[in-house]
Amino acid sequence: MATRGLTVTRAVREAILNGDYPGGGRMNEVELATTLGVSRTPIRAALSTLAAEGLLSYTPNSGYVVKSYTSQDISGIYDVRSTLEGLGTRLAAERGLSDAARGQLHKIVQDGAELVAGGVWNDAVAEAWEQVNNSFHRVMMEAAANPHLLFLMQKSREIPLLNQLKFRWHDFDVMARSQEDHATIFEAVTLRQVHRAEALACEHVFKSGARIVEHWRKTEVAKRPSGARSKVAA
Repeated sequence: MATRGLTVTRAVREAILNGDYPGGGRMNEVELATTLGVSRTPIRAALSTLAAEGLLSYTPNSGYVVKSYTSQDISGIYDVRSTLEGLGTRLAAERGLSDAARGQLHKIVQDGAELVAGGVWNDAVAEAWEQVNNSFHRVMMEAAANPHLLFLMQKSREIPLLNQLKFRWHDFDVMARSQEDHATIFEAVTLRQVHRAEALACEHVFKSGARIVEHWRKTEVAKRPSGARSKVAA
Protein backbone atom coordinates (compact mmCIF):
# COMPACT_ATOMS: atom_id res chain seq x y z
CA MET A 1 0.00 0.00 0.00
CA ALA A 2 2.83 2.39 0.85
CA THR A 3 4.50 1.69 -2.50
CA ARG A 4 1.22 2.18 -4.35
CA GLY A 5 0.67 5.47 -2.53
CA LEU A 6 4.12 6.73 -3.55
CA THR A 7 3.50 5.65 -7.14
CA VAL A 8 0.16 7.48 -7.26
CA THR A 9 1.65 10.62 -5.71
CA ARG A 10 4.52 10.56 -8.18
CA ALA A 11 2.14 10.11 -11.12
CA VAL A 12 -0.11 13.02 -10.12
CA ARG A 13 2.90 15.23 -9.37
CA GLU A 14 4.39 14.50 -12.79
CA ALA A 15 1.08 15.28 -14.48
CA ILE A 16 0.91 18.65 -12.73
CA LEU A 17 4.51 19.48 -13.64
CA ASN A 18 3.86 18.44 -17.23
CA GLY A 19 1.00 20.93 -17.35
CA ASP A 20 -1.62 18.22 -17.80
CA TYR A 21 -3.72 19.87 -15.09
CA PRO A 22 -3.95 23.62 -15.74
CA GLY A 23 -3.59 26.18 -12.98
CA GLY A 24 -6.90 26.89 -11.29
CA GLY A 25 -8.31 23.50 -12.31
CA ARG A 26 -10.06 21.34 -9.71
CA MET A 27 -8.64 17.88 -9.04
CA ASN A 28 -11.46 15.36 -9.32
CA GLU A 29 -10.84 12.33 -7.08
CA VAL A 30 -13.13 10.03 -9.05
CA GLU A 31 -11.56 10.89 -12.42
CA LEU A 32 -8.05 10.53 -11.02
CA ALA A 33 -8.87 7.16 -9.46
CA THR A 34 -10.33 5.94 -12.76
CA THR A 35 -7.38 7.21 -14.80
CA LEU A 36 -4.79 5.62 -12.50
CA GLY A 37 -6.79 2.46 -11.84
CA VAL A 38 -6.78 2.78 -8.06
CA SER A 39 -9.27 3.45 -5.28
CA ARG A 40 -9.92 6.95 -4.00
CA THR A 41 -7.92 6.29 -0.81
CA PRO A 42 -4.41 6.66 -2.35
CA ILE A 43 -5.72 9.55 -4.45
CA ARG A 44 -6.79 11.45 -1.32
CA ALA A 45 -3.39 10.78 0.27
CA ALA A 46 -1.60 11.95 -2.88
CA LEU A 47 -3.61 15.17 -3.09
CA SER A 48 -2.94 15.88 0.58
CA THR A 49 0.80 15.35 0.04
CA LEU A 50 0.90 17.60 -3.03
CA ALA A 51 -1.02 20.28 -1.15
CA ALA A 52 1.61 20.10 1.60
CA GLU A 53 4.27 20.51 -1.10
CA GLY A 54 2.46 23.61 -2.30
CA LEU A 55 1.45 22.40 -5.75
CA LEU A 56 -2.22 22.34 -4.81
CA SER A 57 -4.42 24.49 -2.63
CA TYR A 58 -7.28 23.11 -0.56
CA THR A 59 -10.58 24.72 0.33
CA PRO A 60 -13.09 22.94 2.59
CA ASN A 61 -16.24 21.82 0.72
CA SER A 62 -14.52 22.64 -2.56
CA GLY A 63 -11.51 20.36 -2.70
CA TYR A 64 -8.08 20.61 -4.25
CA VAL A 65 -7.16 23.09 -6.96
CA VAL A 66 -3.92 23.33 -8.94
CA LYS A 67 -1.98 26.47 -8.06
CA SER A 68 -1.62 28.71 -11.07
CA TYR A 69 1.74 29.86 -12.44
CA THR A 70 2.14 31.21 -15.96
CA SER A 71 5.37 31.48 -17.92
CA GLN A 72 5.12 35.23 -17.34
CA ASP A 73 4.93 34.64 -13.57
CA ILE A 74 8.04 32.47 -13.72
CA SER A 75 9.88 35.07 -15.81
CA GLY A 76 9.06 37.77 -13.28
CA ILE A 77 10.20 35.61 -10.38
CA TYR A 78 13.53 34.95 -12.05
CA ASP A 79 13.99 38.64 -12.80
CA VAL A 80 13.90 39.14 -9.03
CA ARG A 81 16.05 36.10 -8.28
CA SER A 82 18.77 37.12 -10.72
CA THR A 83 18.92 40.61 -9.22
CA LEU A 84 19.14 39.26 -5.67
CA GLU A 85 21.76 36.68 -6.63
CA GLY A 86 23.81 39.34 -8.36
CA LEU A 87 23.60 41.59 -5.32
CA GLY A 88 24.62 38.79 -2.97
CA THR A 89 27.57 37.85 -5.14
CA ARG A 90 28.68 41.47 -5.35
CA LEU A 91 28.53 41.79 -1.56
CA ALA A 92 30.57 38.60 -1.18
CA ALA A 93 33.20 40.01 -3.55
CA GLU A 94 33.26 43.36 -1.75
CA ARG A 95 33.71 41.72 1.66
CA GLY A 96 36.14 39.14 0.43
CA LEU A 97 35.65 35.45 1.12
CA SER A 98 36.60 34.07 4.50
CA ASP A 99 39.01 31.15 4.50
CA ALA A 100 36.12 28.86 5.39
CA ALA A 101 33.86 30.11 2.59
CA ARG A 102 36.69 30.01 0.06
CA GLY A 103 37.47 26.44 1.05
CA GLN A 104 33.84 25.38 0.80
CA LEU A 105 33.34 26.97 -2.60
CA HIS A 106 36.60 25.55 -3.91
CA LYS A 107 35.49 22.06 -2.88
CA ILE A 108 32.03 22.56 -4.41
CA VAL A 109 33.50 23.74 -7.71
CA GLN A 110 35.88 20.76 -7.70
CA ASP A 111 32.99 18.37 -7.07
CA GLY A 112 31.11 19.89 -10.01
CA ALA A 113 34.15 19.59 -12.24
CA GLU A 114 34.46 15.90 -11.38
CA LEU A 115 30.83 15.30 -12.34
CA VAL A 116 31.39 16.98 -15.70
CA ALA A 117 34.64 15.07 -16.24
CA GLY A 118 32.69 11.83 -15.81
CA GLY A 119 30.99 12.56 -19.13
CA VAL A 120 27.70 10.87 -18.25
CA TRP A 121 24.22 11.92 -17.24
CA ASN A 122 22.01 9.61 -15.21
CA ASP A 123 19.82 9.77 -12.11
CA ALA A 124 22.76 9.49 -9.74
CA VAL A 125 24.67 12.28 -11.49
CA ALA A 126 21.54 14.44 -11.62
CA GLU A 127 21.02 14.02 -7.87
CA ALA A 128 24.68 14.79 -7.13
CA TRP A 129 24.58 17.84 -9.39
CA GLU A 130 21.48 19.19 -7.67
CA GLN A 131 23.32 19.04 -4.35
CA VAL A 132 26.43 20.70 -5.81
CA ASN A 133 24.40 23.46 -7.42
CA ASN A 134 22.34 24.19 -4.32
CA SER A 135 25.45 24.20 -2.13
CA PHE A 136 27.26 26.65 -4.39
CA HIS A 137 24.44 29.19 -4.30
CA ARG A 138 23.80 28.73 -0.58
CA VAL A 139 27.44 29.25 0.43
CA MET A 140 27.84 32.22 -1.92
CA MET A 141 24.76 33.95 -0.49
CA GLU A 142 25.87 33.23 3.07
CA ALA A 143 29.22 34.84 2.20
CA ALA A 144 27.34 38.07 1.50
CA ALA A 145 26.65 38.23 5.25
CA ASN A 146 23.39 40.12 4.81
CA PRO A 147 20.48 38.53 6.71
CA HIS A 148 17.91 40.68 4.90
CA LEU A 149 19.14 39.42 1.54
CA LEU A 150 19.06 35.83 2.78
CA PHE A 151 15.46 36.32 3.92
CA LEU A 152 14.40 37.66 0.53
CA MET A 153 16.25 34.89 -1.30
CA GLN A 154 14.51 32.30 0.85
CA LYS A 155 11.11 33.82 0.11
CA SER A 156 11.84 33.71 -3.63
CA ARG A 157 12.74 30.03 -3.30
CA GLU A 158 9.58 29.05 -1.45
CA ILE A 159 7.55 28.85 -4.65
CA PRO A 160 6.70 25.14 -4.90
CA LEU A 161 6.32 24.79 -8.65
CA LEU A 162 9.73 26.33 -9.31
CA ASN A 163 11.40 24.12 -6.73
CA GLN A 164 10.01 21.12 -8.60
CA LEU A 165 10.82 22.45 -12.07
CA LYS A 166 14.28 23.86 -11.36
CA PHE A 167 16.20 20.74 -12.34
CA ARG A 168 13.53 19.13 -14.49
CA TRP A 169 15.10 20.01 -17.83
CA HIS A 170 18.75 19.65 -16.84
CA ASP A 171 20.98 17.39 -18.90
CA PHE A 172 24.72 16.91 -19.27
CA ASP A 173 25.19 20.02 -21.43
CA VAL A 174 23.24 22.20 -19.01
CA MET A 175 25.29 20.84 -16.12
CA ALA A 176 28.56 21.52 -17.97
CA ARG A 177 27.58 25.11 -18.79
CA SER A 178 26.38 25.76 -15.24
CA GLN A 179 29.57 24.29 -13.82
CA GLU A 180 31.61 26.63 -16.03
CA ASP A 181 29.52 29.53 -14.73
CA HIS A 182 30.17 28.49 -11.12
CA ALA A 183 33.91 28.30 -11.70
CA THR A 184 33.95 31.72 -13.37
CA ILE A 185 31.82 33.34 -10.66
CA PHE A 186 34.03 31.84 -7.96
CA GLU A 187 37.13 33.20 -9.70
CA ALA A 188 35.63 36.70 -9.96
CA VAL A 189 34.61 36.73 -6.29
CA THR A 190 37.99 35.39 -5.18
CA LEU A 191 39.74 38.15 -7.17
CA ARG A 192 37.24 40.64 -5.71
CA GLN A 193 36.16 41.74 -9.16
CA VAL A 194 32.97 43.24 -7.81
CA HIS A 195 31.11 44.31 -10.94
CA ARG A 196 32.17 41.29 -12.97
CA ALA A 197 31.04 38.94 -10.20
CA GLU A 198 27.64 40.63 -10.00
CA ALA A 199 27.11 40.53 -13.77
CA LEU A 200 28.14 36.89 -14.04
CA ALA A 201 25.82 35.82 -11.22
CA CYS A 202 22.87 37.77 -12.65
CA GLU A 203 23.35 36.21 -16.07
CA HIS A 204 23.77 32.71 -14.62
CA VAL A 205 20.44 32.83 -12.78
CA PHE A 206 18.70 34.60 -15.66
CA LYS A 207 19.68 31.78 -18.04
CA SER A 208 18.36 29.20 -15.59
CA GLY A 209 15.03 31.01 -15.44
CA ALA A 210 14.88 31.47 -19.21
CA ARG A 211 15.24 27.72 -19.69
CA ILE A 212 12.32 27.02 -17.35
CA VAL A 213 10.19 29.72 -18.99
CA GLU A 214 10.88 28.30 -22.44
CA HIS A 215 9.77 24.80 -21.47
CA TRP A 216 6.77 25.98 -19.44
CA ARG A 217 5.61 28.13 -22.33
CA LYS A 218 5.61 25.04 -24.53
CA THR A 219 3.29 23.28 -22.10
CA GLU A 220 0.98 26.31 -22.13
CA VAL A 221 0.83 26.33 -25.91
CA ALA A 222 0.31 22.57 -26.05
CA LYS A 223 -2.68 22.79 -23.70
CA ARG A 224 -4.45 25.58 -25.56
CA PRO A 225 -7.43 24.72 -27.76
CA SER A 226 -6.36 24.04 -31.35
CA GLY A 227 -7.94 27.28 -32.57
CA ALA A 228 -6.01 29.33 -30.04
CA ARG A 229 -2.75 27.61 -31.01
CA SER A 230 -3.40 28.42 -34.66
CA LYS A 231 -3.83 32.09 -33.84
CA VAL A 232 -0.59 32.09 -31.87
CA ALA A 233 1.24 30.38 -34.73
CA ALA A 234 -0.20 32.90 -37.19
